[in-house]
Amino acid sequence: MNEKFPLLNKVFSPSSPIKKSDFFSGRITQIDKICDVINEDGQHAIVYGERGVGKTSFANIISESLTNVYPIKITCNKKDTFHTLWKQAFNEIQFSKTITGLGFKPEIKKELINFGHTLDINSPYFNNDIIKCLNSFPNRFLFIFDEFDNIEDYKTKSDFADLIKAFSDNNINTTIVIVGIADDIVELIGSHPSLERCLKQIKIPRMSDKESAEIIIKGLTKLELTISDTVKNKIIEFSSGFPHYIHLLCKYGARELIENEKKDFGEAYLTIAIRKGIENTNENLKSSFRIATINNSTSDKWMLILYACALSPLDKYNCFERTKIVELYNVISHKKVNGNSLSYNLKQLCNPERGDILQKIGKGLHSRYRFTNPMMRAFIKLKINSI
Repeated sequence: MNEKFPLLNKVFSPSSPIKKSDFFSGRITQIDKICDVINEDGQHAIVYGERGVGKTSFANIISESLTNVYPIKITCNKKDTFHTLWKQAFNEIQFSKTITGLGFKPEIKKELINFGHTLDINSPYFNNDIIKCLNSFPNRFLFIFDEFDNIEDYKTKSDFADLIKAFSDNNINTTIVIVGIADDIVELIGSHPSLERCLKQIKIPRMSDKESAEIIIKGLTKLELTISDTVKNKIIEFSSGFPHYIHLLCKYGARELIENEKKDFGEAYLTIAIRKGIENTNENLKSSFRIATINNSTSDKWMLILYACALSPLDKYNCFERTKIVELYNVISHKKVNGNSLSYNLKQLCNPERGDILQKIGKGLHSRYRFTNPMMRAFIKLKINSI
């Protein structure tokens, strides 16, 4: 096997989040904000954004690269409660304790202690117990609760809010970072005006073209491969700001280059990367697209409408206007239709019978559309360009 293949899987990893800072690119602004939060007593953070923008990779890098804190990262699931999450977190903390024996020449031993044993989930003073335990150590702790959007129980969210407020009021040497999919922080933790002072909101947006280019260049350079500006810019355009698709296209293109002992990532290898990338894309995306476009007589029309949606410029809420959809549809279909002609199709694309691909936001003249799964935008671009 070529010695570059193990490195390839570390440099470009579309199937799993980045774990090491050596293979992470971009997000400097957000990392600086997290550092500011950690360095300020009483401050905590909530990191949010769309699916697929790299929040878990961001959380991993925070946990791995910061040297002045003891990091604990927990991944939340639907069954977790406030008590089970903190019990898991404390179980991740271990420290050694020196024990001196008895006698004239007592033996000195080191004993490994699990911090989880200090926490009783049935205690009526659970919050105070957490604070007391953490205050008993000089270490600065960083607790990261990833995929917090999996938490559906309102009480769990409310208990977290209360604890964050208590942490802030007591100035303990600990920072909490909550990470999850959301349009705003209310979706993640609820509305708590008392947290405004102590909870920093950090949004992870889609990657800029500059950040996307950094992933491509940094990764290919490690593999001793080159790429033209034209192909690089096409990858950036197809990826639509989602690091997953940059990693996906670069991985399969680079793999083909390495297998053929070539160096330059040209148009031919991009074509291969698109085809293999689509084959290895999330099944839910492929299924929704298939449902949306399945129709023997009008399949092309549905595909072109979706392509027009994928090409439409986005507002700050990642929504697009019907007028832009119609305008772009006319350009790519070489037809001349008005908005009313596509109203039926757009309405259907918001229904399960057509894959539930779109969501309609607002009413009347001010209505907008957005993709139910934001990553569909990039998938459609790739799919259409592979036909």
